[in-house]
Amino acid sequence: MKREHLLLTSLLLAVTAAGCQSNNPFESPTAPDAAPAGPPARVDLPPSVQLEGSMPPETHTDGKMRIDGLLARREKYFGQTILVRGYLVEKYECPKEATRCVRNHGYLADTPAGGDKKLLIVNMTDDVRDALKVGEPYEVKGTFARRSDEGFVSSTGLLIYDSIEGLELPTKANARRP
Repeated sequence: MKREHLLLTSLLLAVTAAGCQSNNPFESPTAPDAAPAGPPARVDLPPSVQLEGSMPPETHTDGKMRIDGLLARREKYFGQTILVRGYLVEKYECPKEATRCVRNHGYLADTPAGGDKKLLIVNMTDDVRDALKVGEPYEVKGTFARRSDEGFVSSTGLLIYDSIEGLELPTKANARRP
């Protein structure tokens, strides 16, 4: 049995060696000596994409940060104190029947309508939240981060509130009473 197997293997090797003239699988058996005649190949590629030109402006003309410009360049600003200008498009109001509420927060955008680029503002006091009006423009100063000590997390970034320029907070004597 071993002898037959050995004989069969030897025969297959001999036939294979005789049938192969080249060990290179990419070489054609009848390769022409001259280059093919004809025009050179033409490659049509789409125009290159200009990324910097398609990014939104980083700041307004007065030097204050834009929301879309900040979010497009977020890696540059994490951990820094910044001043951003935008419209308050949403603020959290705790439902009256709720037993537990989320901490005060809101969203700024470049336009009063909002859009897909919104910046989460966290760490606001009740007085600040009550003084803010949806649809109004604000200049908010704070630290740009991915997470806050209050438990808010945003991979695109959030602003930990420090102050709002020009915001008039009610004094204790003029504060609304429930």
